[in-house]
Amino acid sequence: MGEVSKFFTIQKCDNKSHRVLCKECARETLHSIVSSYLESGSDDCGGGNTIDWHCDNQIIQCLGCETVSFRTISTCSEDTEYDHYGPCHPETIKYYPGRAEGLRSIESYLLPFTIQQIYKETILSIENEQYVLAGIGIRAIIETICKDLEADGRNLYQKIDSLVGKSIVTPEGARFLHKLRVLGNEAAHEVKAHNSMQLELAMQIIEHMLDGTYVIPARVKSVF
Repeated sequence: MGEVSKFFTIQKCDNKSHRVLCKECARETLHSIVSSYLESGSDDCGGGNTIDWHCDNQIIQCLGCETVSFRTISTCSEDTEYDHYGPCHPETIKYYPGRAEGLRSIESYLLPFTIQQIYKETILSIENEQYVLAGIGIRAIIETICKDLEADGRNLYQKIDSLVGKSIVTPEGARFLHKLRVLGNEAAHEVKAHNSMQLELAMQIIEHMLDGTYVIPARVKSVF
């Protein structure tokens, strides 16, 4: 077994601001690095081959809402890409709690509890890159909405179409929901992981429906 060497240093705030996606603000905001734990090491694989790695573990704070979160920025000599200047080692950035740039936060407390529950779990799946579960969750949201609205039909295909007759969605909206139904079927039956862009767009379609069906009517009722 080859030798392993490891080093670490601890740094305080760097007195600089960094543009980072904030989960609470739902957009990019300026953050400060409160503290940083730097790790680096080298693994001897034998035969003169070594793997070098580096990881910067950061406590970061939004300068707007002041929310504190955690970020890691890591590189590894095994991960190699090529650009105009030759080989380079790309950074892998992860956030805790997770976040996704294309998602926004609707007033989920105005949703029926069952819809609220599956909506929150699906958002968490996308933010934490659990894309198969997110696809299944998107289909489950549509099924739960149809059940809550007492949609007619023996299967989800028929229930989505019945929402048009109830004037809940437009024919174009129903076509979008059928695309999401297929996406969910592929995730559930073929274990297909759709990419983050597809899933975020799917959630935007669902959120538009939730806004019109539940959130806005609830807000109008409370205000007027």
